[in-house]
Amino acid sequence: MTTITILPLQGIDIPGVGAINLGQSRSAIEKILGKPGNHSDDSRSFYDDYECRIDFDKSGMVEFIEFIYGPVPEKTQLSLYGIDPFRVGADNLLALLSEKNQGPVDDSEAEYCYGFVNISVGVWREFTEKEVQESIAEMKESGEYEDNRELLDEDLEKARNFWTIGIGTPGYYTIS
Repeated sequence: MTTITILPLQGIDIPGVGAINLGQSRSAIEKILGKPGNHSDDSRSFYDDYECRIDFDKSGMVEFIEFIYGPVPEKTQLSLYGIDPFRVGADNLLALLSEKNQGPVDDSEAEYCYGFVNISVGVWREFTEKEVQESIAEMKESGEYEDNRELLDEDLEKARNFWTIGIGTPGYYTIS
C-alpha cells in the first residue's frame, strides 16, 4: 500500500514519489505521477495507482485533489492530521475537521457531504449508518434480511465512514 499524506491548503505528499501542491501545473504533476489514466480530460486527471482525481482550474493549475476509492481503498492508505480518514469513523472525522477548521462549515447536505471552508476540505458518502440500520430492520420485518445479509453488512460497514475526501485551494469551499 502507498501511504499518502493529505495536507489541507497545501497538497499531498507521497513518500518516494513526491509532493503534489495545490496551484501546481499539470505538466509538473505528470512529471511526478506520470500520464493520467482513462477518463481524464482537460479539466481533470485520474490516477488509479493513487486512487485519486486531480482537478485543474482554467489556467491548468491544480485546484482540487480528491481521493475517490473510500471507504475501502485497495492501493493507498491516507493520513490526514495523523489519522486515516477512511478508518476513523464519520463522527470522529467530522469532529476532527471541525476542530481544525475553526469556522464555517457547509453542511447543506448534512450527513452525506460537508465542506470545511477554512481548511478547504470536503467529505462525502452515499448513505449513512442509520439508513442501513433502518433497511435492515425493514428487511427483518418482511423476512428478506437473510437473503440480503451479506450485502447489508457490507453497506453497514461502508456507511461508518465517508467515501471520498478532497482538498481544494483556499476559497474552494464556500457557504451559499
